[in-house]
Amino acid sequence: MKLDARHVPIAGFTVVETLIGLGILAIVSTGVYFSYASVLEIIQSAHYNSGALSVIESEIETARNMRYEDIGVVGGVPPGKLQQEKTVSVGGVPFTLHTYVRNIDDPFDGTLGGSPNDTAPADYKIVQFQVTCDTCSRYQIISMATYIAPKNLESTSKNGNLFIRVFDAAGAAIPGATVHVTNASVTPAIDLTDTTNNDGLLQLVDIATSSAGYRITVQKDGYSSDQTYAPGAPANPLQPDATVATQQLTITSLAIDRVSTLSVQARDQVCTPAGAFSFLMTGTKLIGTSPDTPKYSATTTTSASGIASLSAVEWDTYTFRPTDTTRDIAGAIASLSLTIDPATDHALAWMVASRSGNALLVSVTDQNGQPLNDATVRVTGTGYDRTRTSGYGSILQTDWPAGSYTFASDFLDVSDPQQLTLLSQGGSYASASLEWLESESIDLGTSSITFQDLQWNPTSQPAPTGAESLTFQVAANSDNATWTWVGPDGSPTSFFTTPGQAIPGFLAGNRYFKYRAYLSTADAAYTPSLTDVALGFSSGCVPTGQAYFNGISADTVTVEITRPGYQPLTTTAAISSAWQRIVLSLAP
Repeated sequence: MKLDARHVPIAGFTVVETLIGLGILAIVSTGVYFSYASVLEIIQSAHYNSGALSVIESEIETARNMRYEDIGVVGGVPPGKLQQEKTVSVGGVPFTLHTYVRNIDDPFDGTLGGSPNDTAPADYKIVQFQVTCDTCSRYQIISMATYIAPKNLESTSKNGNLFIRVFDAAGAAIPGATVHVTNASVTPAIDLTDTTNNDGLLQLVDIATSSAGYRITVQKDGYSSDQTYAPGAPANPLQPDATVATQQLTITSLAIDRVSTLSVQARDQVCTPAGAFSFLMTGTKLIGTSPDTPKYSATTTTSASGIASLSAVEWDTYTFRPTDTTRDIAGAIASLSLTIDPATDHALAWMVASRSGNALLVSVTDQNGQPLNDATVRVTGTGYDRTRTSGYGSILQTDWPAGSYTFASDFLDVSDPQQLTLLSQGGSYASASLEWLESESIDLGTSSITFQDLQWNPTSQPAPTGAESLTFQVAANSDNATWTWVGPDGSPTSFFTTPGQAIPGFLAGNRYFKYRAYLSTADAAYTPSLTDVALGFSSGCVPTGQAYFNGISADTVTVEITRPGYQPLTTTAAISSAWQRIVLSLAP
C-alpha cells in the first residue's frame, strides 16, 4: 500500500500476489491450449477416418461392378484385376489400400475333403479391404469386407487346393502370420501376400496345379521365419516347395515362434576383451539332408569390447567353435552347446587364448556332469607332454628381455633373455652373494583372484650349486604400488623352494602380482639357471573344470586325469582339426 499526495491509501499487489496470479493464469492457459489441441486432433482423426472410408467404399463399388472372373488380385489366388496394394490420395492425404480376395468353400454343398466331398469348393469369394496411413496421427486401421457370389452355379474345377498351417514351437496355432506365396511356373504367375486366420490357417481354394512350384514363406513381427525350398537347393529339402494336384488338397505346415537374444562375451584369462574374435554358431535344425544342411550356420565376430549380441535367434540347440585365425576358445563359462527356447535371453562367456598349432580343450566333470576343478590333466603324444590343472589359469614367462622386469641385481646375467644365470667373471660365478630378479607387475584383470601355485623350470639345479640355489618369493596387492614379499608360509623370511608349492591364501583378492627369483651357488664353477616361470590361479574370467592344450601336432594323444577322491582316467583323443573339445567324467 502506498499514499498519494493527500495521504490517501491506494490499493496495490505485492510481488508474491503477482506471481501467484501469473501461475494461475499459466495453468488455465495451458489447460485451454491442450484442450484445444485435443479437439483439433479428434477433428483431424475423424477427417482421416472419413477419407479412409471413402477409399474403401469406392473400391467395394468397383469390385461389385466387375465380372466375377476378374474379382481377384494380381499375382494372387484367385487371380484377378485388383491390385494387392496401391496408394490412393484423398484431400492430399496418401492412404495405402491393401486388398485380399479368397475363395470360400461353403458347407451347404459339402466341404473339401469332407462328407460329402465338394469337388467344386470355390462357392463364392470374400473381398477384404484394409486402409493404412503412415503419415496420419491418431489413426486406426480401417478394414471392411464383402461377399460376392457368381450368377450361376459353380462347375467342377480342374484346379487344386493349398492349405497353409502355421504353428509355434509348442504346436499352437499362430493367427496373423504373414504368408508369402509365389509360383512363376503357372499362368498367371502367383505372387501373393496374405495372413493366417484365427486358427493359424491360410486356405487357398481353387488354385492352379503345379509340381513343387509353390514357394511359401511365413513370418511375423518378433518371430522367426520358415519357408519351403526348391528341390536341389538345398539337396533333398525336408520342406520342399508345395505340389498342388487336380481336385486334391495339399496341406503345408510351417513353424515359427518368438525370437530370443544371445550375448557372447570373449575375453582372455586376465579379463581383457577379445575384440574382432570370430566364431561359428550352428543350429541342429536341418532344411536338407545328404549332406545335412543346417537351417542356421553363420560366422559372427565380436565388437571391440569383446561382445557379440544377436537379437533375433530362433529356438534351437546351437553349437559353437572358433573360426578366428589367431585365437582359440580356451574355456567356456557355460557349455559350448546351448539350447535356446522361444522368447528367452541368454549370455555366454568364453576365455580366449592365442592359437599355436592344433588345440584340445579338455572339460572335466563329475558323474553328474558338474565341472571339476583341481584335476591334474596330462596330455602326451609324439614330441608333446604337457600338464595342466582344470579350472586354473596360467601365466607363463619364458624370457626376460630388457624392459620385461623391474630389477635385476648386478651379478645376475640377463644377456640371454631366454635364460637367467649368475654372471660369469673370468669363468667364475659369484658365490658370496644372493642375486635376484624382480618381475614386472602382472595385471590379472580382476580382484576375484585365488592364487594357486608357482611352477618353474628347471625343476632341479646342479648339485654343486648347493641346496636351495633357486628360490622365490611373491607379492600381491590391489594398488599396484605396495609390495610385501612372502614365502609359502606367508612370512617375509620364507622362500618357495619346490615347484608347485601353494601360494598363501591371504593374497587372494588382489589384482596385481609379482615374483622375485633368487639365485646363488656354493661352488663358483657352477650356476643355477631359470628358463621359465608359471603362475597358476583361478578367477572369474577362468572357466571352471577345463584345461586348454595347444601346440599339438596332428596325432592321437593320450589324456590322463587324476584328482583326489576320484578314480584316475586314461583315454585317447584323435586330433583331427585345428580345435576340438572333449568332455571326460570322473567316477568317485
